[in-house]
Amino acid sequence: MDLGERTGKARKTATAAVRKRDVLPYILLFILLAGLLAVLAGALLPPHYHAVPALLWSLSICVSGMLLGFLFGIPRTQPSGSVNAAQPPAGADAATGNPANTLFQGAPTLMEINSNLVEVSDWLTKIIVGVGLIELKSLPGSAHSMAAFIAPSLGTDTPTAMAVVGGIMLFFSVHGFLIGYLLTRIYLSIMIKRADSLVKNDSVRLESGKEIDVTELSRLQQMSLEDMQEAITQLLLARPPDGGAAVTALAGVPLAHKPASLVLWLDDHPRNNTLLVEQLERENIKVEQAVSTRQALAMLQQKRYALLITDMARMESGRRLKDAGVRTVREVRKVQPELPIVVYCSKDTVASFGTEAQAAGARFITTSGTSLLAAVNKLLHEARQDGDQSTR
Repeated sequence: MDLGERTGKARKTATAAVRKRDVLPYILLFILLAGLLAVLAGALLPPHYHAVPALLWSLSICVSGMLLGFLFGIPRTQPSGSVNAAQPPAGADAATGNPANTLFQGAPTLMEINSNLVEVSDWLTKIIVGVGLIELKSLPGSAHSMAAFIAPSLGTDTPTAMAVVGGIMLFFSVHGFLIGYLLTRIYLSIMIKRADSLVKNDSVRLESGKEIDVTELSRLQQMSLEDMQEAITQLLLARPPDGGAAVTALAGVPLAHKPASLVLWLDDHPRNNTLLVEQLERENIKVEQAVSTRQALAMLQQKRYALLITDMARMESGRRLKDAGVRTVREVRKVQPELPIVVYCSKDTVASFGTEAQAAGARFITTSGTSLLAAVNKLLHEARQDGDQSTR
């Protein structure tokens, strides 16, 4: 399904942050060019010092400041470890014969990340800060000696050359440090994170054997918690829907006694439903997934499914259709009019196409993962009862 209002807002915020961050290099470059133009202007206008030495010294001091900023800006990486799910007490589930009460099991990191650059940076910065504090009183004298060393290369009178060199040293050392520190802190951390992700196993393994990224798992769990909170609130304010008792009774049945069912889930972003699929399969409901209406119709011809779940807005034949779920319901109704269809989508698409989907033949429309699980169990339970009555 489409990610909905919460994910959309998160993406907009992240996009805005990326755009602001991408402006920073241009701002730093503009300030650097302004400083170089000021140095060049002093060569073309009075006091008419030599342009080439002044520019070379400016760039050299800037690069030195960038190197120092780079050392101070190298991000500190967290030590490699493992992601482990909380396990139940030994023998707690063995006595009941039920599987562990967890949807995923931790997978240890396979490879340690090389942190030599971080260690060298940490070592050097501590030495630089320590020596700098000790020799702080001699810093003005050292700066004056360096200015006196550079001044003759400008080819002008000594007092003017000393003033120009002092300005160059102050501006380009500070600005170079800011360039090195900020760009290293922002962009090097991104590159290191990407490189680490290639060698670290930042994923967890679900009980079904599927692997999911930790970040993606956290996002899906947060959405599930919000769904459950909303569903609990609705249960406290309203009476249970028809069939609620049957679903509750079925939920209490041991897994070994639950009849197996086959469900088809149509969604062009199947990874958004990973945890819901895992929960359904824990209920002995096998889920097969399709990413387009054409693929779903072909799978419906090959196998007999007990239920179809579809999203609403998705990509179909290279185009994004906001009412793709409605079209799917209509197409499926032509070939299998008795197949129960559930629409799982965002609040925006429900408001726009929910009535149309229900008129087309959808049995249930929801924006909540918790409600979806309850509806699937309810519809499958009703289908089994109808099948038992027809065989008698």
